[in-house]
Amino acid sequence: MGRIGAGLSGIERSLLNQLAKSQDAVEVSGFRLSTGKSINKPADDPSGYVTFSNFETELVDVNTALTNVGLASSIGSQAQLLVDQIRTQLNTIRTSAIADVDQALTSDERTANQAAIDAAITQINELTRTEISGRRYLDGSADFSYAGIDTTEIVDARALSLGAATSLEVSGTVSVAAEQATLTHTEGTGLITNDATITITGSRGSTSVSVTTGESLSTVADRVNQEAYLTGVTAAVDGNDLNFTTIDYGTDAELSITTSDTFNGAGSDTGVDATATINGVALTGDGNRFTITENRGHAVVEFAGGHSGAFTTFTISGTPPTFALSTDPSHTTALVVQGAQAARLGGLSGTLDQLFSGGTAAGLDTNSSLAVRIVDEALADLDLIEGQVDAFADVAVDSSQTVLAALQEVLETTIEDVSGIDETAESVLLAKNQALADNAISALAILDQQRSSVVDLIRQIAGL
Repeated sequence: MGRIGAGLSGIERSLLNQLAKSQDAVEVSGFRLSTGKSINKPADDPSGYVTFSNFETELVDVNTALTNVGLASSIGSQAQLLVDQIRTQLNTIRTSAIADVDQALTSDERTANQAAIDAAITQINELTRTEISGRRYLDGSADFSYAGIDTTEIVDARALSLGAATSLEVSGTVSVAAEQATLTHTEGTGLITNDATITITGSRGSTSVSVTTGESLSTVADRVNQEAYLTGVTAAVDGNDLNFTTIDYGTDAELSITTSDTFNGAGSDTGVDATATINGVALTGDGNRFTITENRGHAVVEFAGGHSGAFTTFTISGTPPTFALSTDPSHTTALVVQGAQAARLGGLSGTLDQLFSGGTAAGLDTNSSLAVRIVDEALADLDLIEGQVDAFADVAVDSSQTVLAALQEVLETTIEDVSGIDETAESVLLAKNQALADNAISALAILDQQRSSVVDLIRQIAGL
């Protein structure tokens, strides 16, 4: 005869096991849906968890690098905007100066134009002091440091990189000085003896100048110099000689004078590039300018016109601002930018600050052509600065951003493939296991009710 006891029947044990499994499965599916991942702990898939964790760590590094790239991109864009604003001010100065090249402005107009030049120069200096993300980039503080330069020997030194070195010492000797192109017209009396129209062509352009019988050579020189901003050729009188000379030096400095009339200075000439030995390496310059490459470093040195012989040793050092643009924190990219203040913009004709009221090239009138030449050289200087900023913003930063974004997409796709879930399928599985759990609970409730009914029946039979 069977007996009724307090123990669980086989079917109850089976239902309880099913309930536990279903509830565990519901919890797993719910957690997967909340995290969006099929692997949330090592027990889910030991080897898959290791692979997934490595990918996630790499993705964190990529996202960190992309944040750094975003900051660098913002800095680069703002620096580009500042360079554009400086260029606008330089063009304002050029417009004000060129208006008086023919010395036709009235005194009041000349005063107004000089005031516009002063305002533009002041604004340029203000722009170089603009801070981007807490620091300045166009006032020279983002450049290397140059110690020991004798400015009577060297007019410009620029380093783009020191490579693997922390400093670069530069020494040597200029064995052959660079030369300008020169042609000479001679008049025995110091006065022009034949009417003529001469065409002067230099490396910067060409212009025609008419000379008239009886004119002094100094008058002709003034007219040539008035057009020098177009040609890059100046004129000076030495006794009965009218000497035409290029502003620039070297083989790129070409001079040609042609005429359909009698003019004994007609002809052509080319400058001579300097040669030097710098840090033990024999070099031929571009005019007075030499490029030094050492230990993967890159620097440019420009000597003063006519300099030859040994030059004073100087040192380039310092650390321009650097940015981590990759997942390797030891690999950084520097933003090296020369200062763009008025005192540092210019060239062979002078510097921009000399155009400010009281400066040696201020006042327009007879200085106007010189002023235009200085501005043109300042614009060329700014082109070099713009090139440095663009190389950082449009090449280094953009290329890093492209590479990192592509790597980010690959990692996210891979992580999704390794540990991603099909939300629809997971939701169906969750519903299925929830239904199984509910069924198990319902069955247990029915069994419990049946057991209670049997007990009640026995009590009635026993008269209890």
